[in-house]
Amino acid sequence: MSHPSIKIDTTVQTTKRGLPADSDGLEMPEQGNPRLEVGDTDDVPPFLCQSVSEIHDKFEDLEWMQRTRLAEGMLSNDPAHPYALEGDPKVKARNRYVNVQAWANCRIHLRVPEGECDFINASPITLKDSVTQEERSYIATQGPKLGHLSHFWHMVFHESKDVGVIVMLTQTFEAGREKCAQYFPLDSEQPSMILSEEESDPFVNDESSQEEPSRGVGKVSLLESTFDAKSRSEIRKLELTIGSESKIVWHFLFAGWADYSKPEGSDREALLELIRLSASKCSPDNPRVVHCSAGVGRTGTFIALDHLLQELESGQLLQVADPETDPVFETVNQMREQRMMMVYNEMQMQFIYEVLREQADSKLGKIPVQNNESPESQPDEPRSAKVAKLGDQPDYLPASKPELEAVPDRVATPNGTSEVSDND
Repeated sequence: MSHPSIKIDTTVQTTKRGLPADSDGLEMPEQGNPRLEVGDTDDVPPFLCQSVSEIHDKFEDLEWMQRTRLAEGMLSNDPAHPYALEGDPKVKARNRYVNVQAWANCRIHLRVPEGECDFINASPITLKDSVTQEERSYIATQGPKLGHLSHFWHMVFHESKDVGVIVMLTQTFEAGREKCAQYFPLDSEQPSMILSEEESDPFVNDESSQEEPSRGVGKVSLLESTFDAKSRSEIRKLELTIGSESKIVWHFLFAGWADYSKPEGSDREALLELIRLSASKCSPDNPRVVHCSAGVGRTGTFIALDHLLQELESGQLLQVADPETDPVFETVNQMREQRMMMVYNEMQMQFIYEVLREQADSKLGKIPVQNNESPESQPDEPRSAKVAKLGDQPDYLPASKPELEAVPDRVATPNGTSEVSDND
């Protein structure tokens, strides 16, 4: 495996993000805060009985800790630093967004010939089970970019065990912008997709091209395709072939989560079903590949929920009595140590608390469990009026963050040079 030298990137911005009063003209309410602490709180752990201002403060702490990591990595000028970033132009060109990079010493390395770039914007994420101490493994990655699809599929092939599982939490286009390339076969009309060494559009065969066609190095074939209403997901059974070897890959495309937002009502229940269903396809040590567009916001929220809901199911979270202990904060911080910006904004952070409180109340018998109902039969409201919808309170809005800036694509020109093309 090739490990090229790391050039430290000193261009990443680390400006301070202000409180809501700084950016949106909002004042943090001192009294009457909407709280998770409503209704019957007997046996509910303290971390699930917090006000939105307390959660806001914890998210701000996470943001400052992230800025500290970035600063330490840059100032150290040490390629071995845990938070070093790579400044190689080839690496930067493979990123989808300018400021979303993988820590140089906590990323997946592609299996490439010596001297070739082995970078892919993908990070191994490991979280430990509190009871068994067994490690739960994930791979958090950005949505594949056109021209780099074979990188993604090679990663899936080599990093998965006997069966691969991919959870896709974005659409290819949202609000008129490309969020992810079409990297898998859609239907039986085009059931196979050839992976090439030098890629263009894998679905287009330009017979007029005078250039020698690229050598195929793999293939993705669609075996089955269904829509599961309960998880609101398109589920595809794929066969991934690299060289002479093949493996089955389950692909889940979730339809209920727009970027920079959180699922509500029946979409929320569908997300919980997706978490359960995708987990059933692989063992804890077989990493699910999870991606949205940047691979940090929806991706980080999904992974945090997957881990914490299993902790809740085992009873560990209900035993947390120390008001200073907050497993949500600790989990998000552990993920950010492995990949920057995981759980990108405050709304997503609040969403994790909301879901856990809701599920804790169900486990404690405070509200009826409705997991067996189909999404269509549920109203587009939270399942219990006792659980605060933190993000929808009229006197409080989560602090906003700017949309991420896409890396401009470089496209070939007739004279053999390249020019920048902003696909957004």
